[in-house]
Amino acid sequence: KTQERALEQTGGTADTIHNDLIRLAFGSKARLAIVPMQDYLGLDSDARLNTPGTVGDNWRWRLRAHQLTPSLMDAVAAMVADSGRAGT
Repeated sequence: KTQERALEQTGGTADTIHNDLIRLAFGSKARLAIVPMQDYLGLDSDARLNTPGTVGDNWRWRLRAHQLTPSLMDAVAAMVADSGRAGT
């Protein structure tokens, strides 16, 4: 149900929801929008960085060099620029 509500808000699809939610965050009135790298990559909960209320297995996810591709960097830069958040 959460995904269905998110898709209603973004107008996207299950395949684009991560980018749609990033654009939604960037389009907010908030002064600051922080997006975890896992979201840019479209990773699932297996790449979760931290699970609140737990003691172990937190803070273990690491970005691998092969994941930071030129196309990903271009996509991130475009989202930041399109939202008017570049240089703020």
